[in-house]
Amino acid sequence: MLLLLVMAITGCQFFSSEKKVSADHARFERIVQAVETLRSAYEQQKLDVIQKLMLPLQGFQQLEGQIQRDFDTYATIFLDVAIERIHIQGEQIKVNVRWEGIWQRSPDVAPVTDRGHGVWVWSGTKDILWAGVEGAMPFGRAGR
Repeated sequence: MLLLLVMAITGCQFFSSEKKVSADHARFERIVQAVETLRSAYEQQKLDVIQKLMLPLQGFQQLEGQIQRDFDTYATIFLDVAIERIHIQGEQIKVNVRWEGIWQRSPDVAPVTDRGHGVWVWSGTKDILWAGVEGAMPFGRAGR
């Protein structure tokens, strides 16, 4: 009888519609969301949203300026980003991305297209913040 009771209880938990998400999986989802938020904010030309994602580091002042020049130069930006790999080591997160972008000054001017691979470095466990970039990046297109 006790065995039947244990099986019934564990069976109910197994078929429960509530799924428990591990802390690692929840962090992974926050990382993916941070990448999407950055991509979307760049595409929608929302520097304030990008700034909220950034760690307050000196090196980002230059990157912010490059991003602002992109926004001042291009009327529309389309950016497609694919995550190829996520490497987590403690607080540091390295997200290998493949990206392709289209930057359009105006409808009567041919767009600029580019693509590349890079690493977006993030930091955090609960709050995921942008900590750096490595490799070819879509940001700063206007300066190239």
